[in-house]
Formats: sequence, structure tokens, C-alpha cells
Amino acid sequence: MEETSLLMRVPAEVRMMIYEYLFDDGGNKQLRIQNAGADKLPKAEGRVRSRYYMLERSFHRRCYETTYRLETEGVSFCAAIMRANRKIYEETSYVVYGGHTFDFGSHIEAVEPFLSDLTPSSRKLIREISLYKRGPVPPYNNDRGEWRSVCRFLRDHASIRKLRLVVQGGRPNISWDGPKEFTAADLKLLFDIKHESLDWVGELSCVKGIEELEILSDVQYCPPPSSTNMIIFAALSASIERGLTEFLRTQLLLPR
Repeated sequence: MEETSLLMRVPAEVRMMIYEYLFDDGGNKQLRIQNAGADKLPKAEGRVRSRYYMLERSFHRRCYETTYRLETEGVSFCAAIMRANRKIYEETSYVVYGGHTFDFGSHIEAVEPFLSDLTPSSRKLIREISLYKRGPVPPYNNDRGEWRSVCRFLRDHASIRKLRLVVQGGRPNISWDGPKEFTAADLKLLFDIKHESLDWVGELSCVKGIEELEILSDVQYCPPPSSTNMIIFAALSASIERGLTEFLRTQLLLPR
């Protein structure tokens, strides 16, 4: 007969206090998950993390193998105890995954491997994530393929209730010919004619169950528009906090 561990003999309330000590988040309720980067795979660890390939975001576009890692400073997690037995894993999962939100930023390649490594019950505890949507045209790094994969994985395997989305935009320092900002109705027309600048919205709208959406803009300098796509991008960037937010909420069937 398997002997019950000493930890499991103490009251559940005491065990939760112990877990909070062993999983010290330093007051950070949002945990940042990022790609480990080139040549930074962990040499050895108690658990096996999924590895994946990605292209370096540089001129060289080198392909390399990586994995994900926790990047939040001031966090000290004793992850080894989660492997002690199934009961301890279930209880500590509530502390780690149910008690935090997860920010992947622009490292959206890490979303699927990170969530895939969790048990289905632990994955369902994660109710809020943050993602960064890169601009759809040069000189920004287009993330079309990665975005499609993330949205389809969230659709099929996750239970996200709140999405915090930071959308990258560009603002020329001079005026330009053409539309300066889009309304939600304008964006609906672009979407209906399948303009490539809004392909990512179609992928996102496939993710069901989102009840709360927070949209933030990260607008940076961009050259004056010299093409139709750049004109649309500049106007779209100016619309992030108004027209785009309203349009996205409509697509996700959320109240305005």
C-alpha cells in the first residue's frame, strides 16, 4: 500500500500556505513567457519542455531550435514539487495557473508549446493571456503564419475568457493622401473584401469563449505611405483604439 506523504497529512488550508511560500511570485500576478532565444536551450531540467523551431527576427533569418521560459523577474517557483504526485500537481496548479495571467507579448510562437505541455485540467485554469499583434506590412515582422497557428490552437484547446491584445501600428510624421482613420464600418468593408491587412481578425474571430477584450496600441514612427497597403496601414493604426476596437468586439460577439 502506497504511503501517504507527510505533506498530504496536513490540512488543505495549511498546504495552500506552504504552496504560496514555495511558489513566490514576488507580487507579480502577470507572468511573462518568452522564447528562450538562439543557443539558449536549458542544458538540463527535471521536466521536458516542448522544443520548436523559429526564424530569427534579423536580416539573416536564421532558423534555430528553442523552447519557452519564464522571464518575469522576482519570481521563485519550486516547480519540482509539482512532480511529487498527482494530488500535489492538481493543488499547485491552482496556485500557478489559476492565480496568474500569462503575457506572451510578441513571442507568440511560445503559446502552443507552453499550453500543450500542461494537462487539460491545468490548461483550463488559464483564463487570461496577453498577446502582441505585429504590423502586417514591411518594415514590421509579419507574423501571419504564427498568428494563424496560435488562434487555431486557442480555438481547439484553450478556455481563454479574457484577451489583452497589443496591436502594433505606424504613424508617419507628415500628412498623407488618402484615408486618415477608419470607422468600424470601414473595417467591416475591408474585412468583407478580404483585404490582407485584416486576415488576422478572421483568425481571431474563430476563438470562441472570449468574454472580455482589452485593446492597446503600440504606435511607432513609420515612413510616409508610398503604396496602397501602407496608406491602409497608417489609417488602420490611427483606428486601433476606436474603430478597430469596436470592429473586433463585434466580430467576437462582445457588447460594445
